[in-house]
Amino acid sequence: MRNLLFRSIIKLSLCGGVLVGLSSAATLGRAESGDTPGVAVVQGAGTGLTASYFRNGTLAGVPVLTRIDPAIDFQWGAGSPGPEVPADNFSVRWEGLLAAPATGRYKFSVQTSEGVRMWVNGKKVLDTWDGKKNSGEAPLAIANLAAGEKTSIKLEYFDQEGDARIQLQWTPPGQAEQTIPSGNLYPLGSSLAPDPAGANPAVAAKPAPAAKPAAAEVKAPKAVKEPKTAKDAAVAAAPTAKPAATKPAAKPAAEPKPAPAPKSVAAEPKPSPAFVPGVYTLKVRTDEKPLELADQTQVNAAANPLGAAAPSTVPQWSIEPAGTGYYRIAVQGGRKVLEVLGSATSNGTPLSLWPFYSGNNQLWAIEPLEDGYYKLTAKHSGKAVTLNTPEEGGLQQRRYANRPTQQWKLEAATPVALIPAGAVPSSTPSVGANQLSVYPNPSNGVMQMSYQLGVEQPLGWVLYNQSGIAVRVSDYRRQTAGGHHQTLDFRSLPAGDYYLNLTVGTINTKHPVSIRRPAAEAPATTAAE
Repeated sequence: MRNLLFRSIIKLSLCGGVLVGLSSAATLGRAESGDTPGVAVVQGAGTGLTASYFRNGTLAGVPVLTRIDPAIDFQWGAGSPGPEVPADNFSVRWEGLLAAPATGRYKFSVQTSEGVRMWVNGKKVLDTWDGKKNSGEAPLAIANLAAGEKTSIKLEYFDQEGDARIQLQWTPPGQAEQTIPSGNLYPLGSSLAPDPAGANPAVAAKPAPAAKPAAAEVKAPKAVKEPKTAKDAAVAAAPTAKPAATKPAAKPAAEPKPAPAPKSVAAEPKPSPAFVPGVYTLKVRTDEKPLELADQTQVNAAANPLGAAAPSTVPQWSIEPAGTGYYRIAVQGGRKVLEVLGSATSNGTPLSLWPFYSGNNQLWAIEPLEDGYYKLTAKHSGKAVTLNTPEEGGLQQRRYANRPTQQWKLEAATPVALIPAGAVPSSTPSVGANQLSVYPNPSNGVMQMSYQLGVEQPLGWVLYNQSGIAVRVSDYRRQTAGGHHQTLDFRSLPAGDYYLNLTVGTINTKHPVSIRRPAAEAPATTAAE
């Protein structure tokens, strides 16, 4: 672990800080709930943040431990967070919602000697990852939060070696710095609605016994029978007998007359069929134009290592099941998926492309509407993919309002063969049990990775620089047996020497990678990086 201990203070200020703003929808919600600025709203229903622990320092692969941490205040020292997690070289991601007890300005601080990244309401407010260091005084920023309003929060941390510690604190308006209480932290999947006054998880879970009083009430009518007499019994029996024989019995016979109803039903729009995973073009209902993001235009060119011109094709999306009824929407032929930027939950948050890391902001529910259209909603926010005009923000998430800009036609497409058969040059060397090869190498940053799998198994890769710092990480997931090709786009990285580490099951294979460019050529940047 580094000897340098930094104290990262996150504030929002008008003087060069990072602004974590409030959405107009959130402001409207406060007005509707009757909150008055500066007046505290009772909180306390939170239980902590969802924590995912990884057996590496790069958040790669599947977490080995997932739990709810009531607060981020740990002094692990030379120990580990849990039996599944190593004492050194591990990483953690905390995610969920944050609720402020009072309206005003909040100052946050993260105390640790290792790398961290932090987002509040989808805005990255701190980043000491990838070997970045604080220079001079920590950047100041002030986060304006509203009482009773919940906003997204995500904190990522890695430990290399030595003593491990991390503490997340805040300074509420007019109070001293303190660890954020668990009552103000909510795990993934929590409701965005304000907490009712005096809410408590334990109390909220107890309404189940209320069913018993209902049963007692059913018995109460039996007690009414106590004053029975023979005459009363006859009188009581008479009214009950009459309803059975009264005219209402004849009404059901007349009810079949609404037979014409089926005609109107037949005229209604036909429901769309249940979604089937595959390769699709996505067309919005307003103009039927295929959805395409900036990174997609680079996939075909990047996928041809031999320099041949790639044919122009309609943008395609590979929609794959991700479990529990959700899907990932990936660029066909690439490794990036559609996600909500920064895991923000507010209306108007833009959508972008990023490598898949199992984030809930990268998982989508696909719900049939009618006439062949579907609604796409993000798992973490429940808000729908919406394509507005560029002046209105373009592709973003918004609360579903049955608008044509939120309805999508998924047209099945034939996958484009981005990797031509036999494209691997015969002179390309391969290393390791999985015959890993990278070509062209050196390259300008766009290259192909080829490997073989004897059986179906999980795999992932990490690109390290010469200092041993991970600068690119893939998702870790199962792939089928046989030969595989993958396009790697590292054009945003500086020229230099790297090494690629491919992990297949428990086998690691390293391959040197070189990026070379003419002196006048600047590194290309992509919209998602």
